[in-house]
Amino acid sequence: MTHHITATWEDGTVFEVSYGYGARQRRMLECLHCDWEEQITYGGARHKGLDHLAQAHGAVGSPTMTADARARRQVMWTMTVCFLIAAVVLWWATSRT
Repeated sequence: MTHHITATWEDGTVFEVSYGYGARQRRMLECLHCDWEEQITYGGARHKGLDHLAQAHGAVGSPTMTADARARRQVMWTMTVCFLIAAVVLWWATSRT
């Protein structure tokens, strides 16, 4: 799982739903506090995760969605490589004239 959707209960207890790719590259939501999981076929993961936390666990306070550090590093690495490739292509194209 690459993202975490959290909300708190009245006493400050934090409830969490994980979101990311499961088996066979399906996008999944999984609750860490019960057996609930749902396959996502289109957008709305944050909304569905927060709905579950509110309805099943009564957690409605301080809703957040965060990415794992590993996921952030992978995105930054990919962006850096793409930028470097674009810079090399641009340098090559301008040096030919």
